[in-house]
Amino acid sequence: MKKKLIYSLFFFLPLVGMGQSALAQDYNTAVSVNLGADMGFAVKHFVGNRGAIEAQAGYNIPCKGVMLSAVYQYHVPLVEGFKFYAGGGLNIGALHLGKHGVSEFAIGIDPTVGFEYKFAQAPIAVAVDYKPNINFTPHSQWDLATFKIRYTF
Repeated sequence: MKKKLIYSLFFFLPLVGMGQSALAQDYNTAVSVNLGADMGFAVKHFVGNRGAIEAQAGYNIPCKGVMLSAVYQYHVPLVEGFKFYAGGGLNIGALHLGKHGVSEFAIGIDPTVGFEYKFAQAPIAVAVDYKPNINFTPHSQWDLATFKIRYTF
């Protein structure tokens, strides 16, 4: 059931905004602090009116490991300053560090869905997203929601 919901959000919600006229993005680049199961930093850069690439580096608290990821996000404006985004990308990292040589290599895909609000009078945006790590190695993570505070320029 959880997988069906994720796939539905991933593929069908972006269609909601297809009929809207294209709105320019509110910023070109942002750096963020990520708070959640994956604590870390990210850099996001728009590569068109609706497309952005976000690279993240973080420490995964539940699995005690470091993860790097890069995802493409397609943005759908809902109201001024507020957007839905969906996309996906790749991750790589090492999990279970410090367990006397039992560390695991992780590599996989990261589907992403989220919402972002850009404050009109400040260079700040906030976002919340869901980005599970679906790894090709033995350990996938399905509970990775993140709150992000972004400085935009």
